[in-house]
Amino acid sequence: MLDDVLIESNRRLPSLVCCKNYGSACDCLASLQEDFWEQPDSYNCEKKMTTYVLRFGASYASEIYYYLDESNFRAAIDVSRPLNVCSLGCGFAPDYFAIKKYLADNTVDIQINYLGLDKSTCWDFARPRTPECSFVTADLALPFSLKDADLVVINKVFSTLHRNKYGAIFLDNLQSAVVGSLRPGAILVFIDVNHIDYGRDVFHRSVSGYMNVLNQYYFDGYTGNRWTHLRQRNSVFGLPRDLLVEPHQTTRKTVVFDYRK
Repeated sequence: MLDDVLIESNRRLPSLVCCKNYGSACDCLASLQEDFWEQPDSYNCEKKMTTYVLRFGASYASEIYYYLDESNFRAAIDVSRPLNVCSLGCGFAPDYFAIKKYLADNTVDIQINYLGLDKSTCWDFARPRTPECSFVTADLALPFSLKDADLVVINKVFSTLHRNKYGAIFLDNLQSAVVGSLRPGAILVFIDVNHIDYGRDVFHRSVSGYMNVLNQYYFDGYTGNRWTHLRQRNSVFGLPRDLLVEPHQTTRKTVVFDYRK
């Protein structure tokens, strides 16, 4: 599934128009680096988002897959019924690709009902086209519901909200949704940059105040206090040849924290 997305992204990239209309020539990779280190992130350019998917898609989906494997996720869910997933700031849905592959690799044959919420529509081209997935354009600075979710995923979005000064508002909305609409026993998974300045500890201090902490994992970087080291590095997804953007083929400096209501 993900390889099809990468192939389509690669086909589309040359025809997309650069959103930059000043200064130097278009360089989406440089712009992504600037977003990360120097300026508020923006996700309103199809060409930049296509570059993002090609560059980071397999790496980010692999991080989620390795978490699912290490945590023995299949033992934490009810395999006798569909798995309801709510992904906040879903992007192109790397979590869906990871969950789908993990369940298939572990011969768990259940339906996934995946709901992705994201403010940007520039990811639409790369999202899975399947009846299992639905996507809603939503601003996470506004209240949202987690009704019916068995699994809530917050993947690589809180660092953006935190740096763009929306972190506190989102955390208030998240607490209201968890307390008010999330079912008991549901799992919340936080995946983001392993860096103190990108909201890692701010998120954990908030959520650990009203949810039970299950585990804290890291791939690289800061080791935390008794965090579990996920040592797997290489992408679990096949990569098409001759991509126009060289993909990252290993995991990044990332943490994965999970919680249960």
